[in-house]
Amino acid sequence: MINFKSILQKIHLIWLGRILFFVLSTFLVIWVAMPRGHAYPFPFDLLDRLHDQLIKQRLISISEQRIVLVDIDEASLAQYGRWPWSRQQMAQLLKQLNQHYQVAHIGLDMIFPENGDLLGDQQIAQLAAARQLTLAQTFGFDRSQSMQVGQLSAAMPWADIPATPAFGFLANYSGLAAQAPCVGHIAITADPDGVVRRQSMLVQYGGKLYPAFAPVLLRCWLGQQGPLQAGGGKIEWLEGLSGQQIVARDGMAAISFLRKAEAYIAISASEIMTGKAPVAVLRNRLVIVGSSALGLGDYVATVLGGRTPGMLLHAQWLSKALDQLEQNQPVLVIGFSNIMTVWVALLLGVIFLHGRSNALRLSWGFAVLMAWLLWLGYTGQEVGANALAPLLGGVVLLILEGGLEWWYAQQGRRQLYLAFHQYVPPAIIDQLIGHNSQSIMLPHRVEITCLFADLQGYTGIAERLPPEELAHYTRHALMLLTQAVLDQQGTLDKYMGDALFAFWGAPAAQSDHASRALNAAIAMQQAVDQHNQGAAPDKQIKIHIGIQTGFVVVGDMGTPFRSTYTAIGDAVNVCARLQNLASLHNEKILVGEDTERQLSYSPLQLYGTVSLKGRRGVQQVYRLP
Repeated sequence: MINFKSILQKIHLIWLGRILFFVLSTFLVIWVAMPRGHAYPFPFDLLDRLHDQLIKQRLISISEQRIVLVDIDEASLAQYGRWPWSRQQMAQLLKQLNQHYQVAHIGLDMIFPENGDLLGDQQIAQLAAARQLTLAQTFGFDRSQSMQVGQLSAAMPWADIPATPAFGFLANYSGLAAQAPCVGHIAITADPDGVVRRQSMLVQYGGKLYPAFAPVLLRCWLGQQGPLQAGGGKIEWLEGLSGQQIVARDGMAAISFLRKAEAYIAISASEIMTGKAPVAVLRNRLVIVGSSALGLGDYVATVLGGRTPGMLLHAQWLSKALDQLEQNQPVLVIGFSNIMTVWVALLLGVIFLHGRSNALRLSWGFAVLMAWLLWLGYTGQEVGANALAPLLGGVVLLILEGGLEWWYAQQGRRQLYLAFHQYVPPAIIDQLIGHNSQSIMLPHRVEITCLFADLQGYTGIAERLPPEELAHYTRHALMLLTQAVLDQQGTLDKYMGDALFAFWGAPAAQSDHASRALNAAIAMQQAVDQHNQGAAPDKQIKIHIGIQTGFVVVGDMGTPFRSTYTAIGDAVNVCARLQNLASLHNEKILVGEDTERQLSYSPLQLYGTVSLKGRRGVQQVYRLP
């Protein structure tokens, strides 16, 4: 039998489970939403890939006119010889950009660890010393990259600013490095999946700080030489201006991909050398010189594609910074508080809608997350992978809640089966399990039709037969009655010695419960008649049946020691009185007037108007002819 104390304990367990899931998913969202400078570990690295798709959606194709990429490509090598070019050739390219095309500033995305021809070295050094050229150097972030080649330059004094520790470096030769005030590092670190999404903005090496290439180029062009200002996870690269950048505690920052690769102007170095490139395109522009030639190309995998030139990463950073400078607006980033606000809104909606349908709760969660994703797709603020934390939390909560609901439903089905498999036929059990409602076990008022059936002369038979034969006789007789109840999908309440009590209309509603009860009574009499045709006179069966319809209380009326699903009410008492009256007057079936009124077709005859024991007044009683 079902134990409702156990059910209550399980319900408490369900709520404890839900609270635990809410807390766990909230802690997960908090952990994911915290700013970080590195990739998420497996399996959360899926957030980085989803973020890639979000960034791709936000990329614009508007042409970037402020930055020009000068590419030492295959055509340049074919015209001016294989790499490495002489230092004088490189100087000629840089002088052409500076003097003929009058560019605003040049960034050279390559390193000269060894000196070359004297004249070329001097010309490059002069451009660097005049702050017209930003040079590059790089660092190794792994202990296996402990090389020390060339001479580091343009270090910033140590300050309490987030920075990435390095173990080695590759820099320009000493003669060039000593005369170059503008040098930035071009070190790039890929995530475990090989995609570059972040870059180190400041490197810590030898007790000094070395800034990244693009910020140095911008500061050098604008003549900014003061120390960096940092605080609250932000670096202010330009004094007195609002152009700031969010950095993690390890000095890493997400690369701000704004434009598609084709939005940038790229000109072959050979066109610069020959003067064929249009002057108007280059004059007063920031220029980054790099190479895409086979064997020289500095390619990395990014959200822009599997072969993104390294100089394009610097250009993306400059585009973002120039936008901020022109608009004179601070960096706007989706912050931790924004992310948690969305998560709290989702969570509160799920909690307050708990009493409603699961579909409504799912709709709320879906609406909140879709609105958040749409806003992320079109907002002008900087969006990091951590902004997808509510999406991850929602999916995890859905999985946990779904598992809990499934377990709870299975428990409910099991409890319903245990409660009713001895009372009702399998078809009714299937119907109850389909509804999966524990409320049907709670006492409630409902209209049913009751049936009492009693074996006549059972006491005399019990005295004559030995125990084994009596047990067989009783079992067989009650089985004839029970089968009729089950065939009409009735609820078998109990056996009382030689009597049976059943009812229709609960736990599953049956609009024709009166007809079903009468049909079951007729089937009982037919089964008994068929049995008597082949039975010995002393083992023949005779039954008397009473039927009544009315409102009663049904539900679990048991105790903590034994639960039982039964019906209590006046209709049950009247039904018993009618069965007793049928036995006294040797009637097969007596039916109360409330039942007769509900029959769509009545084969009954009026038996008479009687006064039943224990009841005031009289009522009409009907009999089966």
